[in-house]
Amino acid sequence: MDLLVNTIKIPIEKDGMDEYVRAVAQTTGIPPEKFSIIKILGKALDLRRQEQFYYRLSLVINTDECFFNSETCVPYTEAVVDTRKQLTKIKARPVIVGFGPAGMFAALELIDHGLEPLIFERGKGIEDRSVDVERFMNERELNPESNIQFGEGGAGSYSDGKLFSRRDNNSSTVNRVLKTFVKFGAPPEIEYISKPHLGTDVLCKIVRNIRLYILERGGDIHYSSKMTDIIVEDGAARGIVINEEQEVLASTIFVALGHSARDTVEMMCSRGVAMEQRKISVGMRIEHPVEVINRMRYGSKYDGFPGLGAASYSLNYTNRRVRRGVYTFCMCPGGEVVNASSSNGMLVVNGMSYSDRASPFSNGALVVSCHATDYGDDGPLAGFTFQQDIEQKAFLAGGADWSVPAQNLMNFLGEKGGGHSTTTLVSKGLSLQKWDISSRNLYALSFF
Repeated sequence: MDLLVNTIKIPIEKDGMDEYVRAVAQTTGIPPEKFSIIKILGKALDLRRQEQFYYRLSLVINTDECFFNSETCVPYTEAVVDTRKQLTKIKARPVIVGFGPAGMFAALELIDHGLEPLIFERGKGIEDRSVDVERFMNERELNPESNIQFGEGGAGSYSDGKLFSRRDNNSSTVNRVLKTFVKFGAPPEIEYISKPHLGTDVLCKIVRNIRLYILERGGDIHYSSKMTDIIVEDGAARGIVINEEQEVLASTIFVALGHSARDTVEMMCSRGVAMEQRKISVGMRIEHPVEVINRMRYGSKYDGFPGLGAASYSLNYTNRRVRRGVYTFCMCPGGEVVNASSSNGMLVVNGMSYSDRASPFSNGALVVSCHATDYGDDGPLAGFTFQQDIEQKAFLAGGADWSVPAQNLMNFLGEKGGGHSTTTLVSKGLSLQKWDISSRNLYALSFF
């Protein structure tokens, strides 16, 4: 029988399968020769006591022993998500608009059910898209249809590649997503480690593998193909228009837009698609030297310990009186601040990292939640106007040449005579130049 064994705690200095076996035997009372570890279900780093760090594990074992102890382990059966009933009604060839993460997973699901999706992506394939991103880095020449936001793989292709959420950890749906990434080239350990990430270098390879899989199984992918209109008959969508000229009829349309496809959302709203306001958060990115965060999180004993890598953090505060929260988001250990703009005259930044997270700097978004009243309008797209106004001001603050406006943290806080005035630092490529060697703490504008 298979058993789930929880509450396994291993000192990080003793991490290894032999120690796992010893701990399971001690926890359950089953002799080591009577069971085998068949799966690691979860592995998280416990940093609560800086004098001793631990890994906390959940393991699945197989044993012939008639053993059951509800305090230490329970029978284990892996949950399976069955979506067959949801797709049996699709008869004609389905259309997918957008080939970011949502569009890719929609295509994979449809193919698993014997369907051959027709996919339209406004940006370019990952190889050509990388050339445009590199050109923007080096020459500050923005292609509004092919950049860090738009193109095969979506915005996630040029990011930290985090693969966790704030809820539903270890759910059957989350596990299916992680298994899919492993299938297309991700390291197997992402299925069980806490807060897994891939890095943009690994993500770009996975995106190519997913594309080839879809094409080999009858899917069609059209790049530089933007949905510019919806064909509506009798109050229902009957198809789409690509690049203002090509009509594509379809009975089933999956709209998988990225968060920056504002023009497409505006078109859909004008065509009568039901929409409502959603809350957004706005803020900036704060960047620090890796060694500072490592020292704070790991202490002197574990700073530089093999395998720990660049440290992460998460902070949040809620003022319940005004119903507004401030929190960190998308923290990138050992990463870079990048210019993620997609529209001329508007500037927005993001954080990214490579798989090794080897940059000497870490950064995180520090954002505040907004209310609908902040937008000054109750229309469904009022948040877009609010967002665009901020991005336009950020572009101008950077000198209107794609430089990222930034300032020293102490100046931002008004503690070094700098008040709250913005100091514009010239950016080199997509990363900020670190001019202040004394503290090397910078704020860079970032909006969501």
